Amino acid sequence: MLFKKRRKHTGFSKIIVDGKDNRKSVEGYNRIRDNILYMNVDGNTKVIQIESAISAEGKTTVASNIAVSLGLAGKKVIIVDLDFHRPHLHRLFDMEKEGGIAEYMLDSLSIDKLIKQTKYENVDLVTRGAEIYNVSSVFMSEKFKNLIQEFKNRYEYVILDCPPVLQVSDYIHISKLSDGVLFLVQYASTTKNQVAEAVKELKNCGANILGSVFTMYDKKKDGEQGSYHYYYYNYHYGSSSDKEEKKEN
Repeated sequence: MLFKKRRKHTGFSKIIVDGKDNRKSVEGYNRIRDNILYMNVDGNTKVIQIESAISAEGKTTVASNIAVSLGLAGKKVIIVDLDFHRPHLHRLFDMEKEGGIAEYMLDSLSIDKLIKQTKYENVDLVTRGAEIYNVSSVFMSEKFKNLIQEFKNRYEYVILDCPPVLQVSDYIHISKLSDGVLFLVQYASTTKNQVAEAVKELKNCGANILGSVFTMYDKKKDGEQGSYHYYYYNYHYGSSSDKEEKKEN
């Protein structure tokens, strides 16, 4: 079985950066945002691919909060659900899934109708729409490539919520259209071998890995006070020897 049975959303599966709760996590998301802004000073890091090795590592939650955080910073953002196998973005934004990429690819929807305006400032959303059976053909099509380019022309940032690397090969096609990958690892869950294999696969297809994010970091397991709402972030630029590590205290 390729995917596990759908699990109920936990407290992590929500957008928090627009509120006052979970201050430490909000600070963490804003730190990611600031690093993204720094990396895009030349305008060449606009399309950001959110990836993980396996499912349930918090991709959709992180992607959504990054998008909203960028929007709150005054940046015009569009977030796109490219996890066609398990689309979740519409739930976090409390919007209908219908009227998405599937309908657009069938020429039954214009690009202006495809884009959904969310309740969050400066943030638009694109959903999957109806079920897509031949996923690879969508990602390899000129129409899809032109769609991503149109998003780049219209928005300052394009956030792509993508399927896990080790479960489907969609990342191969998506990475050719993105400017960089933000790689997620769930603390004390994803194995070193899974991380190494996923990173190897991404590098083999020429993906530009911008940095990594540890999600669901549990301070209590490390003998510290705190809760698993705290996150640990690790960014690296260029080679693996040139990295900056940041840990919330």
